[in-house]
Order: sequence, then C-alpha cells, then structure tokens
Amino acid sequence: IHQAILHVLDTTLDAPVLSGSCMEPTAEKMAYLQYHIEKLLASDDIRQCRPLPDSAFQNELEQNKDFVDLSCRIAGVLFDYMHAHTTIPGADLAVVDFTRDGEPWLGILKLNYKNGYTHYTEEVGGAPVNSIIQQRACLPTQSGKVEEGALVDLTDYSMRLLEKKYDIDGHKEFYLSTVVFQYTQAEPEKKKLQAIQEAAAQAVKDSYADEPHAEAQVAMLIANQASDNDNQVTVEQVRRQLAEDYPLAAVPFDDYVEKSDVLEPAMHDQPVTVTPARIRRMESRSIHTANGIEVKIPTEMLSEDSAVEFLHDAD
Repeated sequence: IHQAILHVLDTTLDAPVLSGSCMEPTAEKMAYLQYHIEKLLASDDIRQCRPLPDSAFQNELEQNKDFVDLSCRIAGVLFDYMHAHTTIPGADLAVVDFTRDGEPWLGILKLNYKNGYTHYTEEVGGAPVNSIIQQRACLPTQSGKVEEGALVDLTDYSMRLLEKKYDIDGHKEFYLSTVVFQYTQAEPEKKKLQAIQEAAAQAVKDSYADEPHAEAQVAMLIANQASDNDNQVTVEQVRRQLAEDYPLAAVPFDDYVEKSDVLEPAMHDQPVTVTPARIRRMESRSIHTANGIEVKIPTEMLSEDSAVEFLHDAD
C-alpha cells in the first residue's frame, strides 16, 4: 500500500465529509486495509468486470492523476446516489493506492456502518458511573467482512467488484456497476466455478459409468489445479487435466461447456478464482448418518478400496 484516504459518507448528513489529504500510514491502519483487500481478492462472490464504452469512471481514472482529487470525485458520485436512495447504508469510503505483483491497483472499499456498543463514564452525584452506549457508525472489524468494494487493475482498467442489490425505487438492483462505475455485470466467480465443476462431473459420469465418485474426483482435480495455480483455474486447464485423467470425458466436457449459459467462449482462458476455503471443502467428502454421525473422508481416498469400501443397501 502506497497511500490511502478515508471519506465519511454518512447519509444522515447533507454532504459527505471529505478528507483533504491521505491518512498517516501506521502499521495498524495498513494491516486493516491490506487484510480487507486480500479478502476481497480471494472472495468467490467477486465479479470480474470490464468498463462499458462510455464509462465516466474509466475516463476519470485515465485523466485524473491527482489521487486525493480522484478519491473525492468517487466519494462525491457515490454519496449523491446513496443520499437519494436511503436504503443503501451509510459508510466510510477507503480509497487505496497499492501494488500487487508489481502492477498498480486502486482499491475502493465501502466500509458499511454497523451498530456496536462500548462503555462511557459520567459523573452522577460527584461519583463516576459506568454504562453502555450504542455506537451507530462502527466499521467492519479486522476479521470481519467488507460487503461492497472494487479493486481496479490500472494496467487495463478491469475490475474485481463485490456489490449488493438494494431496493431502488421499488426494485432490487445493483448500483455500483450500473451507476457509479458503469461497468459490465459479470457472473460471480463461484457461479462460474460451479458451472465448470458441473460440466466436468457430468462428462465423467457419461463416459465412465463405473466411476462411483465422479463429482468428488472432479472436485479434487479442480482443487489440485487451483492449488498449483495461485488459487485460479480456467476452462482450458480443466479440459487438459480431464484429457489426461479421464480421456473419454474431454469431448463431452466441451459439449457441456458450449451449452452452458454461464461459460461464454471468451471466458475459456480467463482464470476463475477458487478460494482457499472452497479448496479445503473440495479436498474431503462428508457422510452423515440419520442419527447425526458425521464421517469426513479425504477425496483422494474415496476410490482406494484398501482405505474405504462402500456397501450399498437397497434403501
């Protein structure tokens, strides 16, 4: 992180409280911002978006090299829309200039307010009395979750966007991609991953009827791919691995991918994020009995008869 600035977008006020300069880069503040940037990068709720041809936000990024002024303009556009639509929660806006893998990025973190509690002390009859007071504008904790934010790769202005729908004039709608940034609305990463996984599993089932654990084996295949490739996979990588492990499934996989409403041809070489938590879930399978017993088996052992044997009853 090179510099960061914080603006107050409290919609109970008539105007945003804009900072005139960057915040002091203490270790605590930078650790807080870095944690939430890394958590956004790893989120499978994030959307990979591109600027629309008339995106005023992209034009501002290209033309405005004054970091403080740029951040104020972003905050101003965001506040005006929030103030006009009060279903959108108030927030502090952190704008962060940072480098990732040697490339310049801009982070825009909307730190939505949460209710919290703390103590306060007052004098009653000449003696201190401690009590509890509600704080209306608490920010997400360091281990908490930022609900809305954008990370912009300044080399090509592509964006990783986390957004929520709010009630806008009687309809649940996104507003960050459509109004504030004017970017495309892509599918979330987890939906693209699910489509790849379902296509691969169905292709294996069709081609290898004697494979009893097709879904689990495909999940393990994708988890291994993601672990070896910085928590990312592509359609093409999965196809190549299928061709190696399940040769007969490669062609049916292509057919299922082609029929998918989610996996467009342009996306086949684009990486899809697989979070560490999702990789861990893929690496094992749980069996639950009716009386509440749970057995967790590493996926790689499911097909090893020497380790696990499944006996199927009629029921």
